[in-house]
Amino acid sequence: MSKTAKKPVGRPRRDGKPHLTREALFEATAELIAVNGYAGTSIRMIATAADTSPASIFNLFASKDELLNAVIAYAASFSFDFYTRINSLDLTADVKLYKSIFAEVEAVASAKPAFTGLFYLPELSHSGFEPAQQVRADMVAHYQDCIDSGMADGLFVEVPAAFTAEQVFQLTETSILARAATSALTLAQQARYAARLCLRGLLLDPRRLTNVEAEADAVSLTFASPAFTGPDGG
Repeated sequence: MSKTAKKPVGRPRRDGKPHLTREALFEATAELIAVNGYAGTSIRMIATAADTSPASIFNLFASKDELLNAVIAYAASFSFDFYTRINSLDLTADVKLYKSIFAEVEAVASAKPAFTGLFYLPELSHSGFEPAQQVRADMVAHYQDCIDSGMADGLFVEVPAAFTAEQVFQLTETSILARAATSALTLAQQARYAARLCLRGLLLDPRRLTNVEAEADAVSLTFASPAFTGPDGG
């Protein structure tokens, strides 16, 4: 899937500098928060890093909280795009779950740490970040749907679906934290080991894993390359 063109935001610039894009603003925000924390990052600092003015940012977002909610939604948009596309395919629940875990781990492990680290900010549990909280809940819901379907179809053992989905999702999103332990592994190897780990614990017949893996590998579906993947990612 091709990347979406980066659309300029705010008013046209009169100084001849490149027009600010939403992606550039989000990246500047994520990088500063990664270094200074959310409380230690100001709109003025973000404006300086993005080569724009605080007023231009406030024309787009009423507050720093609103900006962070938007950055979280942007970072998650690639997951939602993948979920929509895989849900449109005629796949068994175990194959869908395996492929989802594989693709998500591969994407997270290749992303810049600044973006994936946003999901661990303690401030996100506070009032004002309900949009970001809903984004994460909707991501977990994709995995719960796979698990519920797998149990209903007799493919998975009976488990508490909500709890298990949360654990599976945490495994995918923490891939970025395991870089020191996975330096000798390719992204595909990291993704495969994570998917195997989850499916081995869920499959009613573990012998089916080989077929599940082969069917998932045959699905030519990947995450759209996030704009923030780069040298710091993979």
